[in-house]
Amino acid sequence: MLLLRSSTRVASICQPCRRSFVTAATLLSGHNKWSKTKHIKAVTDKKKNAERTAFAKLIAMYTRMYGDDVGSNPQLANVISAATKASVPKTVIETAIARGLGKSTTGKQLHSMPLEFVMPGQDIAFIADVETDNKARTLQELRLILKNNFAVQASTTFYFDRLGRIIIQPKEDTTTSDDILLAALSPSGVVDVNQLPGCERKFAVVAEKTSLMQVVESLSKKPEVEVLESDLAWIPKSDTVVPVDTEKTANNIVSLLSSLREVPEVKAVYGNIKRREISAADWEKVTEYLDVYHYPP
Repeated sequence: MLLLRSSTRVASICQPCRRSFVTAATLLSGHNKWSKTKHIKAVTDKKKNAERTAFAKLIAMYTRMYGDDVGSNPQLANVISAATKASVPKTVIETAIARGLGKSTTGKQLHSMPLEFVMPGQDIAFIADVETDNKARTLQELRLILKNNFAVQASTTFYFDRLGRIIIQPKEDTTTSDDILLAALSPSGVVDVNQLPGCERKFAVVAEKTSLMQVVESLSKKPEVEVLESDLAWIPKSDTVVPVDTEKTANNIVSLLSSLREVPEVKAVYGNIKRREISAADWEKVTEYLDVYHYPP
């Protein structure tokens, strides 16, 4: 089964002790409190970032489909209104609109380019979707990251199929999974529908790339479902998928992909991997940085 990532996850400071002495128990208690606070902050930040990313994807999608005029694009107007109520920063909204128009925030034209690369000796292939207004500068930065992580730029598109990906969820709590599947499979051009891992109410719809826009429009009109995001994706071919079966391999992948994800121009990363003989925790670290991967073995 293909898994796609939907894709789509208040600090406080412990007051110093005013007493002239402290006990070991007090120090331990303070340490535990700070550890818990950091954990809560990390969870809160992750949820906040996931929400912002979800809104940004919707804004970019509706801008790309119907333009940036909110007067004639009610879907975009509704999403921007919801994002504003959710305290999504104005800069995030403006960047998403610009991206939907194929431009940077400075107004320069964005150029799309796939970055293809492999991890030598393991046959693990990746493709990163990159959007930039300066190809030479961005490519130089990305190549340095590959070099520092012992990855090699090489052709990898033959490991993947270029297909449309739409993430949907039911509009009502009473809508069943069967209702979702029937609605999702009905548009012409749909290739497959899968439930997202760990998300009982979210589904990934895979469509032919030439039918993506029509499928999104059709699903948007369905009373049963709500479209969360859509884009073209690189889906790994089942006969090229490579198992990740050691902690060392998992750590190498995490080191490489986490560095790539720090580059703002990298919009998505796809890999032809699946889990085997590594812990669920290690696998989760790997897939945190991937938009599409293959699972189970």
